[in-house]
Amino acid sequence: MIEARNLTVAFGAGQAVRDVSFQVRPGDRIGVVGESGCGKTMLGLAMIGMTPDAAQVSGSLLLDGTEMVGASEKAWQAQRARRVAMIFQEPMAALNPIKRVGDTVMEPLMIHLGLSREQARDRALSLFEEVGIPEPEARLRQFPHEISGGQRQRVLIALALSCDPELLIADEPTTALDANVALRITDLLARLARDRTMALLFISHDLAAVARATEDMLVMYGGDIVERGKTAAVLSEPKHPYTQGLLSARPSPANMREIDGRRKRLPTIPGAVPPLASLPAGCRFAGRCPVELPKCATRKPTERKGTACHLMEADT
Repeated sequence: MIEARNLTVAFGAGQAVRDVSFQVRPGDRIGVVGESGCGKTMLGLAMIGMTPDAAQVSGSLLLDGTEMVGASEKAWQAQRARRVAMIFQEPMAALNPIKRVGDTVMEPLMIHLGLSREQARDRALSLFEEVGIPEPEARLRQFPHEISGGQRQRVLIALALSCDPELLIADEPTTALDANVALRITDLLARLARDRTMALLFISHDLAAVARATEDMLVMYGGDIVERGKTAAVLSEPKHPYTQGLLSARPSPANMREIDGRRKRLPTIPGAVPPLASLPAGCRFAGRCPVELPKCATRKPTERKGTACHLMEADT
């Protein structure tokens, strides 16, 4: 359905996404994980044609064989909502504060599907029921500040689903939600993807949410895909040192056990993701990696067996 080939998003000399290649087929549920600043959101924006004006997008992005890199805004508008839709971060900022949420969901139905206002209202009501918004009739008439964070997130999901997209990109859909609401939103997205045979690209910091919602996953660091594979396999046997670091930093009974009556500190990955212009030319993780080789900083590793790491070269 959609295929990225060496997709790159650059801002001057800095590359927020570098030579990323992967496919999304109907019904796929793919997680994208990594720290803030690793290129996850920019990848999602590139796949819906909404990168910032200053971005230079190169490589290839095929939507059912049609090249979308370099496509006009008019060409993208014909694909958004109907083919590819996105749930943006932070529902309070993504919803128009002076517009009733029902009108927000009805708008694309009238623009893209040509429905009358009455038909769009009926469809919006049905979508609110599908995503589990209580008292949907009353919610249609409310403004974003009048409903809870979890309900605002459900409104955004209803908005994204309004025109029956083939691919739904969910960018940090559980941000700022409490644990119980986040769990329900995660399960809702997975169920909707299965019920609709809709592809889902689930971008998240939350490895537990990715494990629940997806079947495959991509691990990004510094704009690169450093590891990919079946979600269960990557989470149970991570190969890349960065993936191993992410998993070891996750709270769990094993790494939170007490030693001599004191709780053990969680392991952390030293340092932080460098600015775009300061990323190493070779492996982006160079400088933070606990098993770094001399060539890591200058030579980009080739992906082998789903892992882009020079350590994998010894296994081939």
